[in-house]
Amino acid sequence: MKMTSAEIGWSMARIETRGDAPETLEAIAREWIAEHRAEVGSWIELKDKEVIVGNQNSTEQYIVGELMKQLLEDRGFKVRLVSGLSPVDLRERMEAGNIDLCADYTGTAWTEYLAQEYKPGMDNNEIYQLVKREDLGSGLVWLHPMWNSRTYVLASWTVFVLKNDLKTLSDLASLYREKGGEIKTSVVWEFSTRADGLPALKKYYNIEIAESWLQIEPSPRISGLSLKEHQVDVAMVLGTDAAIDEYDWHVYIDDKAFFLPYDLTPVIRREVLDKNPELVRILNELVATFTEGDKSAQEAWQELNAKVDMGKLKAGEVAHEYLVEHGLVKE
Repeated sequence: MKMTSAEIGWSMARIETRGDAPETLEAIAREWIAEHRAEVGSWIELKDKEVIVGNQNSTEQYIVGELMKQLLEDRGFKVRLVSGLSPVDLRERMEAGNIDLCADYTGTAWTEYLAQEYKPGMDNNEIYQLVKREDLGSGLVWLHPMWNSRTYVLASWTVFVLKNDLKTLSDLASLYREKGGEIKTSVVWEFSTRADGLPALKKYYNIEIAESWLQIEPSPRISGLSLKEHQVDVAMVLGTDAAIDEYDWHVYIDDKAFFLPYDLTPVIRREVLDKNPELVRILNELVATFTEGDKSAQEAWQELNAKVDMGKLKAGEVAHEYLVEHGLVKE
């Protein structure tokens, strides 16, 4: 909406005759808006409902970015999506106020952003509560987690699991000891080199792995490929990898809580949340579809990732289909 020439002249005359300083210009503008509240109110409301959503550079992150973007647009927000960022870049932009909203992982926040030590035995909720409390000092608010646990896991083909009557990591550890560590196994290089990685896992579960039976792979994807091609019987992958759903692999239950939880959680800048408190309700509706369904959040995300990685659909298509299926947006 534009001011008429008469209104502009009126404002300029006030500035000239009163000798107002530059900072008074804002006051004059506010006075004019107050007098025309009925006309400009909708514009002001729309301006306040602009948000910038960011996501990281992985399949799961592309999907969750689209889920939040499309849901918020359906609820009247104007959304700009900044996509494909590294975890550190996304975090820095959130702290700098350049991005308003993202979905991040509790484990990443605890060990990387907040530089805290993880002690095996801490469960998912404990890590979440610690991160939520500590990050308030950064002006960031963590909402309810999706509890999808995108952490390192060990997986096998179902036939291997049934043959050896396995379910948990403790069961698997017993089998390693029984066979003198001679089980073909692949793990991720990054995990194998950390003091709190493979050496700690072997000690924690009393696992023996013969060196000649161990393959070190550059990434969870390549480790999973080794399992897919039956080069190994046990492989390290990520808990929400598409291949788990695609090939119906068995994921060993971490019954002693060794692995650091990585639960996907919406994170909002406090300043943005104060202006738009309805964001909590809207995003909690999305989170609830993962935490209150018939399947686990981890299984749900395995399926979503598979639709992109295996089914070759676009993240936006998968997100829209999911939102429609769960009644959050219309077709």
